[in-house]
Amino acid sequence: MDSRRLILSFLGTGNYQPAKYPLDGEEYETPYTQEAILRRYQEEGYALKVLMTKEAEAKHGASLRERVEYEPVPIPSGHTEEELWEIFNTIVDNVPEGAELIMDVSHGFRSQPILALAVLHFLQATKGVKVRRILYGFYDPGTREAAFFDLTPFLTLTEWTQATRDLLEHGEGLHLRELLREIHRQSYQVDGPKAKKLSSVGEALDRVEDALDLLRVKETLESAKELLKHLGAAAQDVAQLPRSRPLGTLLDRIRERYHPLAAEDPFSPEGLKAQGEMMRLLLQTRRYAQAIALARELLVTLACLQKGWDPLEEREVAERWLSTKTKNKKSAAKDPQALPLISLWEETADLRNDVAHAAMRENPARTGRLKEAIEKVCARTQALLEAHLSRGAEG
Repeated sequence: MDSRRLILSFLGTGNYQPAKYPLDGEEYETPYTQEAILRRYQEEGYALKVLMTKEAEAKHGASLRERVEYEPVPIPSGHTEEELWEIFNTIVDNVPEGAELIMDVSHGFRSQPILALAVLHFLQATKGVKVRRILYGFYDPGTREAAFFDLTPFLTLTEWTQATRDLLEHGEGLHLRELLREIHRQSYQVDGPKAKKLSSVGEALDRVEDALDLLRVKETLESAKELLKHLGAAAQDVAQLPRSRPLGTLLDRIRERYHPLAAEDPFSPEGLKAQGEMMRLLLQTRRYAQAIALARELLVTLACLQKGWDPLEEREVAERWLSTKTKNKKSAAKDPQALPLISLWEETADLRNDVAHAAMRENPARTGRLKEAIEKVCARTQALLEAHLSRGAEG
């Protein structure tokens, strides 16, 4: 028997009646859901631990022992917040590192099922536990009919939520990509509709975020357009897969995030606006080094567009012009349209160099002041970009 294959169950004080519990094509007649689940999984090497209060053990402990082998795990009744935390910690202590776990919440009392869901999420993150199933045994005393409901998708939903938060707040899409791939794969292991684009969404997400991390501007805009296409197709998958329908709302959030980045030409009005959105997104996800590097390049682009230079082929010309004007204040003052751009160039270039050279120079900025300065410079760059676009729209 594998000590890391575990069934964990709550035992209450109810008057449990014999019933036929169907599970995975077989029926198990018993008053105890614990027995049905163990009989289903015993051949796979699962052991049973039962969480029980003193009252539950007094009423059912011996009777359950006559039917199945199990390890009792004493818990308090959960009448106080302190006792709830004691139950939480007891569950954590009784699940080994890397365990494969089946959780039975059929007889969880009061807040115990909610507590179980929270502790399972915690165990996944801290002990690498794989939650194979969460089962709830339902019994109707009127008809004497029984059934098991699989609640595992509700735990998966919390994973989707966290993975989406990781992406939206930190730009980390690996977890979400893996979940999308897993949902895609699972649809081919059961009867019913099959996913066609969920896995592709995950791969497209990777391409956008990698391009954003490495400041591949044109590639970021193109990848965002490609991602939007995959999201549209994936919406059909979600609509056809009942357990995945809540994912539709999360995919909508992803669409909102990347839609402003989708453009064809980086130097078109749409492309410039998309680059401004890139800079905003980099700041939002605390990627300050990339944000200030992009701000610098946007200033070079704006200089090219103002002076009529090619924004790709003549960037060095624009950089020399900006540096010359910065050093020659009198000359810069004669060009009022370019003055805001010139006045921002020196500060932006200095911040970018401070970051790019890892503070290996005299008097580098402290981290807190550097972040604040980058945010201010990016805001001013955004304002210049919007003014340029506004003049273009008026012209």
